[in-house]
Amino acid sequence: MQTFNVGDVVQLPQKPWLGVTGVVISHDTKRDQYLVRIGASQQVYFKADEIHLFEK
Repeated sequence: MQTFNVGDVVQLPQKPWLGVTGVVISHDTKRDQYLVRIGASQQVYFKADEIHLFEK
């Protein structure tokens, strides 16, 4: 079940990205993981329980 949408701004609660924000750029339905772009050149896959929607 997809929890986040492409374009959602999320906060990364785990080290080494503790407190960093990123943008969901795709959802891998086969692995049920979200590809999050962090900064200009880094992209990392996370499971839904590893990220949270960013609240201003």
